[in-house]
Amino acid sequence: MSLAKLEAFLSLMEKILPDKQATLDQYQHDAEFAKQIDALFQILSETDTKDGSNSKKRRSRRNPSVIDPFYLFKNEGAEGLRQHLKGLQIEQLKDIIAEYGMDSTRRARTWKKPERLIELIVQTVSRRDRKGDAFR
Repeated sequence: MSLAKLEAFLSLMEKILPDKQATLDQYQHDAEFAKQIDALFQILSETDTKDGSNSKKRRSRRNPSVIDPFYLFKNEGAEGLRQHLKGLQIEQLKDIIAEYGMDSTRRARTWKKPERLIELIVQTVSRRDRKGDAFR
């Protein structure tokens, strides 16, 4: 925010602070005052969105996964999952790994062989599926 905008904001706040009802009445009846208030809120809303504080979550650079490996593993087992994964391209396999957080070391990004990526996915899904079996 520039110094001029800050001065305008402080000047406007001095007018607003003393009496809320009087300010609301003035906003309804004084077109110039209403324009100043609207401009102030426009400036403040633009400033908020520029700094990123209102943004929800950082958007991933990868595409969303084309399949749900956990669903396939549960319904078709490890071999069924492998068969579905064999039909996918390397980038699609990496999308699955990224979306489901299967590579905390991020080493799989550099892998070029689809068999290696498929094995990582199947092992991770199998391990997570068995997690908690001792309590069942």
